[in-house]
Amino acid sequence: MGKDNKLVAGMLIGALVGAAASLMDKQTRDDVLECGKNINIKLNKYVKDPTAFTNEVKVKIDDMKHTVKEVSEDITFITEKVNELKTTTPQVVNMLHETKDRFLPKRQ
Repeated sequence: MGKDNKLVAGMLIGALVGAAASLMDKQTRDDVLECGKNINIKLNKYVKDPTAFTNEVKVKIDDMKHTVKEVSEDITFITEKVNELKTTTPQVVNMLHETKDRFLPKRQ
């Protein structure tokens, strides 16, 4: 059990050291500050109007449902085409063999 605690502690320390090292770059610091400001603005907006948050979540869920439906339809379409190819390919191969057998003896 002691080894698990050392692993988790080492991972946390490594993450903190990595985060601190990345903040030495001015562009990274500016990006982190900008992101923090944007999060603060959104949180304040949601605190003042919680229904805005629920409405946005509903819109995102509807978008995801629509995307899943489209992907499902695409998969169904592709599956149908693959099944068509499975049935059509042997027929085409047979037709090619028949054509070859028909014309090959005439050429010899």
